[in-house]
Amino acid sequence: MAYPTLFLLLAGDGVRYLVGWYGYAVLAAIAVIASIVFIATSSDRSMLRRFPLPLAVLLILMGLSAFWSNYQLISVAAFGVQLATTIVAVFFAIQFDWRQLLNIFANTIRLILFLSLIIELVAAFTGPIKPPFANFEGDTPPAPAYWWVQGNLFNADRIQGFVGNANLIAFVAVLGLFVFFVEYLVGARKQTIAIASMIGSAVFIALAKSASMWAALLIVVIASIVAMVAEGKPRPTRHKIYRATLWSSLFGLFLVAVYWVELTDLLGKSPDASGRFFIWQTVWNLIQERWLVGWGWISHWIPGVAPYEGLIVIENVPHFHAHNAFLDVWLQLGVVGLLVFVWLLWTTFARVWKVAVVHTNPLYFWPLFAFMVIATQALTESRLLIENGWVLLVLLALKSREPFENLEPVGLTPKPKKLFRVLAKSVGITK
Repeated sequence: MAYPTLFLLLAGDGVRYLVGWYGYAVLAAIAVIASIVFIATSSDRSMLRRFPLPLAVLLILMGLSAFWSNYQLISVAAFGVQLATTIVAVFFAIQFDWRQLLNIFANTIRLILFLSLIIELVAAFTGPIKPPFANFEGDTPPAPAYWWVQGNLFNADRIQGFVGNANLIAFVAVLGLFVFFVEYLVGARKQTIAIASMIGSAVFIALAKSASMWAALLIVVIASIVAMVAEGKPRPTRHKIYRATLWSSLFGLFLVAVYWVELTDLLGKSPDASGRFFIWQTVWNLIQERWLVGWGWISHWIPGVAPYEGLIVIENVPHFHAHNAFLDVWLQLGVVGLLVFVWLLWTTFARVWKVAVVHTNPLYFWPLFAFMVIATQALTESRLLIENGWVLLVLLALKSREPFENLEPVGLTPKPKKLFRVLAKSVGITK
């Protein structure tokens, strides 16, 4: 059950291209019903008693927003979808431990990347591929973004993969890179499989050319280094390390702001962040009209619903989200919802960080890695609020609240030494 459900979450756009929205709705309904059955028949539902308070408050706020929503029936439906997605996350949290989840995510991402390679190769030799369930009429789309895959594998443009979107395949590849790395460290797969998977992920990251995912790579690398340096240190020493990291990060952000034009030119991006500055300004104008409690929960904007219909159109492509999860929450739930959302993110980060730093097993790096990837994506996309983003956030919020004694035993060897041993062994150094 876990594999098709996770595939549906991580590759949702590709599945919708294949079977259409109605077919996708049927598959999603099956996944939700099955999740409810598994939860109801589970022998251990103690995790439900540890349901995070900020998550509960945020869900309640989403439901209550229907009372003042600008589109009340849509808000009720959107809240229902949010609850259904949350149920799927609870299924994963209750049914599997961290090691099993690592295997499920690794194998599913491997499949998506393999399918992406196949479809990109086909498109490279036969031309752009039209989705079986296209959202345009005729043989020629109004813009290249409407193709499923544009066939850019062997030229300088961005690839889209099975999911049909460069930013989304980059997200899957970055998440996969870190999952495969942890898989390599803990010996969950043969080293050749883990290494080949990491190489494949790196290739997809390079070809997708997503600036936000490059930022996610950098942030996760910094976070993992800090976590390993802080491991086993007394509390005052850890906090000194954290403060030094914070000030260094702020200085780095200052340099990014000063040299923004030069940096975007180096990355081959436009200084307006591919139109995001215009999108954010437009969304901010709407926020100011209902800044306290928002316009009502809608998740991703639905075509035909005011005020979102025709709000943002760039190069003949309409956009139906704010390209920033924080702005989208503020837009829909007001500043009250934004504060609760930040509360949820902060408490989840604190818990996955604690597990990663305190535990000596590299296995517990992957929840931290996953959180950093979805949190970074939330700055330029709103996917954190739907499908895989929301499921990952709820899953991490729930699982990170497990008692420490439920985790695998803590060893005596710190992670840096384990990392050195694994790397040394892989290059033939045994002593």
